[in-house]
Amino acid sequence: MQAGINPITRFNQVLLFIVLFFGILHFAKPFFIPLAIGAMMAMLLVPLCRRLERRSIPRGLAAVACALFALVLLLGVGYLLINQIIALGKDMPLIGSKLNDMLNSAHDFISEHFQLPVDTQKAYLKNQIDGFSNLAGKYVGDIFRSILSFLVHLLIITAYTVLLLIYRRRFKNFVLALVVHYAGSTNLDEARDVVDKTTDVASSYLTGVCIVALIFSVINTVGLTIIGIENALFFGVMVAFINIIPYIGSVAGSAIVVLYTLITRDSLVTPAIVALFFIVLQQIDSYILTPKITGSKIQLNALFTIMALLAGSLVWGVAGMILFVPFLGAAKVIFDHVDSLKPYGNLIGNREARGTKKPSRLGRDG
Repeated sequence: MQAGINPITRFNQVLLFIVLFFGILHFAKPFFIPLAIGAMMAMLLVPLCRRLERRSIPRGLAAVACALFALVLLLGVGYLLINQIIALGKDMPLIGSKLNDMLNSAHDFISEHFQLPVDTQKAYLKNQIDGFSNLAGKYVGDIFRSILSFLVHLLIITAYTVLLLIYRRRFKNFVLALVVHYAGSTNLDEARDVVDKTTDVASSYLTGVCIVALIFSVINTVGLTIIGIENALFFGVMVAFINIIPYIGSVAGSAIVVLYTLITRDSLVTPAIVALFFIVLQQIDSYILTPKITGSKIQLNALFTIMALLAGSLVWGVAGMILFVPFLGAAKVIFDHVDSLKPYGNLIGNREARGTKKPSRLGRDG
């Protein structure tokens, strides 16, 4: 009988694996991010691709058609948002004037209550604005470089999506062959079930997220138009897509609109109505739409969802905040079907383990 591994040695091995794993993901993100997005897009388009294949369309042609459909849809949304941003730019003089009035009022209030001369306030404010302008200039440059990089990566992602859709059966057979080799042929049916469920979880989650974003794009736009907010279409779509980021997105997106109304309106009534509108929508999202559409797909508790968001932000930025949640959900499917990993599945899940289940064949020794 083989002697057990020292607990300290095992801990060091696990720690080393975690460091190497996330270190590689971080330093090789120019390679991994397009591949991960392409894989997610392929999983999202698998149902559509299968429908086309059932109509006797060749797999390669079906994959290209699905990828082009997704690309045209994304470019259409991008074109819409860019036009709305241009329209929003026309309001910049008004916003600048409102900000100037607010600053003058703030100067008068501070001078009256804190006996701080206006010239001193303006000098301090000028230094802060100069520093912010330099920082903003850097970010503007980064944004333009990011747009160019995005266009290049968009072509790479499209190519990855097409090829992964074409070769998806090869990847599935590769995983099944590994299971047969290392765990024995008795685990083949279980392994096939795990692969199918993992793909279904990611695909269903992404489909649900897109459906929720589409629903809220319409609701936000109509609601903001009724309230009387200019550029309601831009803000409605923007908030809906920022909401893709769990927990953080809804607060960040609605805060931008509330701040905009605070600057552009003379009273606090409209900002208060906008804030109330988004609070109601967040409750509908949290208790009705998301649980019904996406909540049943990825059974992750809030703690590990937030941890996945933060880890994704640290490793891959915004892309990681979006992708790491479905990745963790797919990993949970694997955890739930491997006996030795079931405790991890119970840990990150949103349901308490009940009773003792029949051991999975993947968890048995060969």
